Order: sequence, then C-alpha cells, then structure tokens
Amino acid sequence: MRAIRRRQAGDAQLIGLIVVAVLLAAGYVALDFYGEGEKYMTMTEARGLQIIQGLTKHKLASNAYPDSMTKLAPKFIPALPTCPAGEPFSYARSGAEFTLGCDKVIFKLNPYRYDSRTKAWSG
Repeated sequence: MRAIRRRQAGDAQLIGLIVVAVLLAAGYVALDFYGEGEKYMTMTEARGLQIIQGLTKHKLASNAYPDSMTKLAPKFIPALPTCPAGEPFSYARSGAEFTLGCDKVIFKLNPYRYDSRTKAWSG
C-alpha cells in the first residue's frame, strides 16, 4: 500500500515539474517574441521618420501631401526605406492627414502605424 502511495506521490511531483517546465518554455517564447517585436517597432519608427520628413518637405513645397510615396524620392528623400521585413510602407492620405505603417509589424494585435493627426505611432 505504501509503495502505491509513494508511486502516486512521485507521479504527482513529475507532473508538477513537467507543468512548470512547459510554463517556463512558453514564457521564454513569449519574451523572445515580445523582444523581437520591440526591435521591429524601433526599426519601423526610425525608417518611418525618414518618410515623414520627406512627406513634410513635400507638403511645404506643394501645400499638400503626395498621392503616392514614390513622388518623394529622390527630390525629398534619397530613397524610400522599407519595413523591417522588406515590404514597402503602407501609406494612405486622407485630406490634410495621412497614415504610414508596416502591416507585418504587429503591436497589440494591430499593424504598427503612424497617424499624422495624433503625431504618434500605435498598434
């Protein structure tokens, strides 16, 4: 009888250790993913700043933001930067405002974007 109880206690401890190991592994993966996301957000902001400066220069020269970012290079910026994954930035103009972003850089389940109305990056 004691042998069965010891075996059950040992099994319970083993299961507990396995659960802890799985939780630690999941936490490590989550932290690694979060750290990678932070790096991509910083890269997006740095590269996006170049485009925002080009858009501002274009607006000063013509009193309006361009219909397409292709009108920025090479007159207002040397070349159009790309998002961290290599795809082009998304750009949408709405009257006197615009949004700029990288669709594959996700923050809080949304693409990471700059909004000229708020002058801030968000997801």
